[in-house]
Amino acid sequence: MRQIPALLILSASAALSQPYSYAQVPTSPPTAVQSAALPGQNTVSGLSVRQRADGAWTADFDYYYTGAPHFAALRIDLLPQADASNSPEYSERWRTFLPSPQPGSHHVSVAIAYPQGQGTSRQVVVRLLRELLGDEVLASQGIDKIIDWPDFQTWVRDQQVAQNSPENNLKHAIALIDSEDEPQLREAKAIIEKLISQNPRLDAGYVELARIAMKTNWGPEGLHQAETLLSSALQIRPDSANAKILLGYVYAHQHRFDQAEKLFADAARSNPPNLWLWTNWGESLEMQGRIDQAISRYREAIARPMTHDTYDRARENSYLNLLALLEKRKDFDGMEALYKQRLAEFGPGSCYSSDYARFKLQVRGDTQGAIDLARGALNQNCEDSPARQVLGLAEYVKWADSTGPQRSDALNEARIYLPAGPMPLYLLAASERTTIAVKQLIAAGEGVDQTDNEGMTALAYALQNGDSAAAKRLLALGARPDIAVGPLKMPTALIPVMEGNVETVRALRQAGVDYTKLHYRGATAADLAKVSGNKEMLDVLTESGAQL
Repeated sequence: MRQIPALLILSASAALSQPYSYAQVPTSPPTAVQSAALPGQNTVSGLSVRQRADGAWTADFDYYYTGAPHFAALRIDLLPQADASNSPEYSERWRTFLPSPQPGSHHVSVAIAYPQGQGTSRQVVVRLLRELLGDEVLASQGIDKIIDWPDFQTWVRDQQVAQNSPENNLKHAIALIDSEDEPQLREAKAIIEKLISQNPRLDAGYVELARIAMKTNWGPEGLHQAETLLSSALQIRPDSANAKILLGYVYAHQHRFDQAEKLFADAARSNPPNLWLWTNWGESLEMQGRIDQAISRYREAIARPMTHDTYDRARENSYLNLLALLEKRKDFDGMEALYKQRLAEFGPGSCYSSDYARFKLQVRGDTQGAIDLARGALNQNCEDSPARQVLGLAEYVKWADSTGPQRSDALNEARIYLPAGPMPLYLLAASERTTIAVKQLIAAGEGVDQTDNEGMTALAYALQNGDSAAAKRLLALGARPDIAVGPLKMPTALIPVMEGNVETVRALRQAGVDYTKLHYRGATAADLAKVSGNKEMLDVLTESGAQL
């Protein structure tokens, strides 16, 4: 059974706890001492039921109460059949209890409580009862009204949308989209669709729906959906910079680079606060191999002031893309300058510290610096980030480089943050500067070919990640390429063959792996390449060692 989020329950509780709206009805309960009963009969009349803009249903009615019997009660019942009969199934969870009736004639306007369970009611009945928990009816009136009650989450969302301004609702939806979680994306879509139903010319709504289309259906279909939604946004507001920026991104991923360039340049003329202009522009240029220009655009994004809103996510992307490009160029000084700049913006103890810590450990060989940065990230509640992993790796390296009591302390801490196993062995082999720890762990008894619960070895993880450098180091340390790994029990060295990673296969052959001796279910590596139709892979597998 799907659980209802706590936030929604609290929101609904708050909505249900709002005071009822009465006209000329005293709110104080009847006293123990009652005056003489008024003349006439108890009646309920004039019942009408309508739905408000926020989706809530209200009942309006009149009643006359003589004051007798004492302590009578008013209640609204929702019934599954249009015959005013009582149904045990609906008797408890489909009731709205109202404040005690007061002697005399009164008009009541009240919200009908959301029933405890989704369904359809077909009649609304107002009852004046002898007592609150009883079923003896003094007077009643019912009308036929079919109400299809939405699920609880939809009902609460409609209340929240109605209570907030369109601007605040849109901001909330944008925050949900930025989370990129599937339930939040569905929630955001429902909110925006509601806003557009209220205002079809809400151009920003179409832009956000385009984002959702791409996040939930990435590929040609999702891109086309986004393109049409953005066309609607620009039809409503031709000068929308946000629509142009996102449409430029769509065009870039459709390889319509000239059209993307025109949109980015057009949007830049208005100098919008949307930093995605420069990030998306840089990505488009990078896709075309125009690396220097891409770097220039990424740098433009991070040179601008932080916006402290959704656009700062574009800064984060630009940092990541820049770092990746500089790493390919082996511009390590440039990378370190970027890491420092990012920490200056977000703080030395931010969750971004883990990336810099890994850089210090694997590239600079600064073990203590890596430990300090990783600990800073942990102190900021970044336990789920790679900080724990980096801290464990750094402590293993510290252990390998230490002597005396400090050595054992470092090993103990390493085991806390990154327990020994195939994955740590692979991660340590991923850098020449940390491989010393792999050697010492193997010398201390850690098997280089040990498997984890997934049946994977360190070499298998290296090949799965296309990390040929780490694979070569592990092979040099004695890792066997023929061990059956994973759920398919496939020889380790066949992983890149199955994944079509030609360069990794070439590197393994250079490292001495003999693919003619590896078989999987009776097929050789060459057979597997033939079946896949990968001619380049077949050529690498069959060419002589001298040609490699």
